[in-house]
Amino acid sequence: MSKGSQVSKEVLDKMSKLIIGRKKELEMMVRAIEKDLPIIIEGPVGTGKTEMAKALAESLERPFIRVDGDDSLTSIKLKGWYDPPLVLEKGFSRDTFISGPLTEAMEEGGLFFYNEVNRAPSETINAALTALDERLITIPQLGEIKARKGFIPVFTYNPQDTVATNPLPKAFYDRCIWINVTHQPLEEMIEIVKLRTSSTDNFLIRISCEIVEASLNHPELEYGSTVRGAIQLVYLFRANERIDEIELIERAISVHSRKIRSKTSSRKSEVKIIEEIISKVLSKYDDNRITRKKED
Repeated sequence: MSKGSQVSKEVLDKMSKLIIGRKKELEMMVRAIEKDLPIIIEGPVGTGKTEMAKALAESLERPFIRVDGDDSLTSIKLKGWYDPPLVLEKGFSRDTFISGPLTEAMEEGGLFFYNEVNRAPSETINAALTALDERLITIPQLGEIKARKGFIPVFTYNPQDTVATNPLPKAFYDRCIWINVTHQPLEEMIEIVKLRTSSTDNFLIRISCEIVEASLNHPELEYGSTVRGAIQLVYLFRANERIDEIELIERAISVHSRKIRSKTSSRKSEVKIIEEIISKVLSKYDDNRITRKKED
């Protein structure tokens, strides 16, 4: 086995201990960084895109430098700017330049994580392209800054989010390895919640995950909730606490009602759908921990 492949196996093994499932996706990420290929992870909210990037940085023992795309993120904020008082004192130099997240990641040889890249203005997206192409950026009055070995650009994109977003140019996809992620199956979701909450209440964890799974498959929802919602619901209960159906509904509404959206063709509200989901999930269990609500 070559040294390079041995390193890749070690990185993949470390990532697999941090991320539940996603074996093919993690392997693709490792193969991409072997060849210094930028990565774009595409998927709905709550599918672990950020966690995958963090796991990659941690497994490689490299800095994780994050920026979130929004309409205020200019190319100057991305690359960096000069400090006016220092410029007056010392002039334009490296000492008076404040690195933006992209420049910082390039200089440190870190993982540059650009979250929700399609939320940034088009000119900011284009500013990142030279860093992908030539692994360098040009700073006025300073010149070229080249990326150190180890620099990894990772971008995320949520195709379901179409409000206040910009389409990614074809040139962007042309430069990146595209990794698509979807919501994970129930059993993997359960393992994720166990890992994130450290809870030993397996019954509560399973019910919380089944509620999320039911929302993801619900025919009247445009989109369902996320594993993050299952984690939050588990946190709202004490370990092995008796589950009162009414309280479960109230807490689930607090957790999930703004994470889901009814289809325009549906006459049911998000709250009503949550109530129906919980009733259906609980109907499968004859458990003495459940206190059923009384029918009217």
